[in-house]
Amino acid sequence: MSDALREASKMRKNYGWKTYIIKFDNYYSYTFDPSLFPEFTLVGEVGEDGSLIPKK
Repeated sequence: MSDALREASKMRKNYGWKTYIIKFDNYYSYTFDPSLFPEFTLVGEVGEDGSLIPKK
């Protein structure tokens, strides 16, 4: 998950896009639109500082 979090934070910082961490089984990734991956579990939004804001 740390690789996905690092990349998502970099995209948010460089481009200002909201990024989200998603999970499927033991695989973590990031996306700009979690609705495109309904079979994945939304873990939370990524802040510019690399923090993970859990979904509500």
